[in-house]
Amino acid sequence: MTAADALSAVVAGEDAAIYAYEVAGARLSGAARRRALAGLDSHRAHRSQAAAKLAAADGTVPGAAAAYTLPADVSTPKGARSALAAVDNALVATYADAAAALSAGDRRWAARAGAEYATSAVTWGADPQAFPT
Repeated sequence: MTAADALSAVVAGEDAAIYAYEVAGARLSGAARRRALAGLDSHRAHRSQAAAKLAAADGTVPGAAAAYTLPADVSTPKGARSALAAVDNALVATYADAAAALSAGDRRWAARAGAEYATSAVTWGADPQAFPT
């Protein structure tokens, strides 16, 4: 996988996560909603960083889809938390692939983002898992 391919996958994954956080986050209240809003901000920031890195590498930044299939029914708070856990878990692997394809500071950025989303997934209720290799 090239660095451009990896960054393109990160942008696409972040677009899907942003959608999920917008939709599922609306089903939450109190501390969970505040955590979802903070997560949404994090996903937006990582998406912007990945897009900038991709553009700097002369890659084409993919556009977001109009809608995405959510990994769980978000009609209840429990379902919303489950969806957010699944979305963040999926990004762990995406960022691990990016860390393998990138170099130096970009590799550290991808590894840190992957670790952040692994932690977030567990916070939303996912089972802990080993970091992908």
